[in-house]
Amino acid sequence: IRRPPRSTPLYSSAASDVYKRQVMLIGHGWVCLNGKMPLTALLWDEQLMSGLITSITGEDWNSWVTSLEVGDVINNIIRLQGIIFILFAATLLIRSEKKWFNFIYIIISGNLLFLAILKYLDSRVGIGNLLEHASQFCMPLIVFFIAKNKDMKGTSMILAKVSIAFAFIFHGLFAVNFRHEMTVFDHARPGHFTEMVMLSLGITQESFANSILLIAGILDFIAAALIFSKGTPRNIGLIYMFIWGALTAIARPWSRFDSYEIFESLMKWIPEMFYRTPHFMIPFCLLLALNIKSDHVKLPSK
Repeated sequence: IRRPPRSTPLYSSAASDVYKRQVMLIGHGWVCLNGKMPLTALLWDEQLMSGLITSITGEDWNSWVTSLEVGDVINNIIRLQGIIFILFAATLLIRSEKKWFNFIYIIISGNLLFLAILKYLDSRVGIGNLLEHASQFCMPLIVFFIAKNKDMKGTSMILAKVSIAFAFIFHGLFAVNFRHEMTVFDHARPGHFTEMVMLSLGITQESFANSILLIAGILDFIAAALIFSKGTPRNIGLIYMFIWGALTAIARPWSRFDSYEIFESLMKWIPEMFYRTPHFMIPFCLLLALNIKSDHVKLPSK
């Protein structure tokens, strides 16, 4: 067995898969075009926005939040955001050698971070409602550093591990129904988690579905810890993340499929699956990149 030449692109397969994350952007764009983006969580937040809105528009706050015209403008902004996500996805198909071109990934990450903040503001409970989306808003940054360093190592590797660990840790907190008196640490199990498990597996007992979620949450914590180890334990953690991340993404259209309204149900839930692709593709890329690197550093036996 010969050591590969120094020029062998260790990052090529992993980076190729990472670049396909425009599927996530198509999903987000599709959701926005369906009118689902919690922009009103910010624009209708009286504590945050009343002073700014009244000074700009000259209207009182009640007129702002009840105006049908304002509602139409917000809906149009949401659809515009959907178009922007689709354009971002199309832009990622371009292969450019110019260094400045890669900075578009930073812009996309900023846009996705803004969307995650809106989702947190919409719930106001549990910091996990923000950080569970870390793998999504960090995904373009991971690609940026891969393109910059021509390898999945250093910053891109750390960012990939930390972001996917956050996604699983905070999903795990919701799954185990972690309660706390401080709102920011309160991660009560969402009702749709239990409902999705029941619909996906044909379970009729809510307690049984919650037991499954409890086990899954514990496994999420274990997997998040394992990916920072080496060798087989790390691979086990990444394989679990890949499988469970894919299953939870597929569960959206699977559990909500309506045979009487096939088109409507698929139009609503397929994009929900699409934008969750980083939840299983980041572990896959890490698994691929780390094992390729391990093979390349092995010295031939004599």
